Amino acid sequence: MPRIVASMSTPRLDPQLAVAAARRGLARAPAHLAEGLARAVRDMPDERLDQLMRSPARRLVLEGIFWQLPKHLDRRRAARINSAIRWCVTGRPDGGADIYLLELALGECRVIRSPGGQQARATITLDGAEFVRLAAGRSNPLQAYFNGRLAVAGDIVLAVRLGSLFRLPDSGERGTRSQGQRI
Repeated sequence: MPRIVASMSTPRLDPQLAVAAARRGLARAPAHLAEGLARAVRDMPDERLDQLMRSPARRLVLEGIFWQLPKHLDRRRAARINSAIRWCVTGRPDGGADIYLLELALGECRVIRSPGGQQARATITLDGAEFVRLAAGRSNPLQAYFNGRLAVAGDIVLAVRLGSLFRLPDSGERGTRSQGQRI
């Protein structure tokens, strides 16, 4: 539970503890939330999704997706991978980008919100709305790459292989409900 910082004025939450509590809650969120996001994104017009990803809700949406990634990892397929992939999600209202490091180590996955600096074998750069479409199964990563909506620097083979390592919630477009679809 977040700690309340006492002061002479009104009590306030310690921001670091509140963020940590939110991350723990997101990590425990059931898979149906991810499927609900996929349905909402599938039905959302592109203009509305772009608007959402330029609003204050952007960080919650991104963190909700990134903190769920370890739960969608196909551990068998990732058993021999020991790499890090940096995700650079552009399109913040201030012109900056949100950086996340996805570490894969012998069938395990860990996500770190990071300003950069850590070594990564590949860097994937894309707009926030495109990232949400990709995570929801509404966008094809190869088409996004060839259409210039997604860029890869470094080990492109690792970036392409990344798609087979995660099960995504069903977008409703391809009819693969039980196992989810792969990127």
